[in-house]
Amino acid sequence: AVFPTATKDDAPKITKKDLKEVVDSINIPVVAIGGINLENASELKDTGIKGLSVVSAIMSSEDPKKASEKLLNIFNS
Repeated sequence: AVFPTATKDDAPKITKKDLKEVVDSINIPVVAIGGINLENASELKDTGIKGLSVVSAIMSSEDPKKASEKLLNIFNS
């Protein structure tokens, strides 16, 4: 998990620095997971990841479609 999360409270934590090292050391796409939301997604931009895996930030929002679009815009900006 890259950020604290209630859905995976037993998940091992990884720092953004370690995440970047994983990305740089393998030749397959890396996707970040764990506690990602609209407030912190932009913190992962410079890690080289290819995607975000998000559950709570979308499913707990009043408008899941709008939340998905916002996350996509943050990731692609």
